[in-house]
Amino acid sequence: MSVRWKPLIVLSAGTGSLPGWAAQQNDLATLSTDSVHRTIPGATHASLIDDHVDAGQSSRAIRDVVTAVQRAGG
Repeated sequence: MSVRWKPLIVLSAGTGSLPGWAAQQNDLATLSTDSVHRTIPGATHASLIDDHVDAGQSSRAIRDVVTAVQRAGG
């Protein structure tokens, strides 16, 4: 079941994931028709929070979802 009006960004670390994780994340992105799955090459789950560059990508994903909601009117 996908929902068009709910923007969604699935953000994945490019390193350290178990086999099959990317496919599961791709499936998660299908929860909305307004979605994207971004993988940050070389990032780990921890670096998405504590590495300046990788954390910037996490922040960017959050801002992109907020912007998409604002454009949709709510």
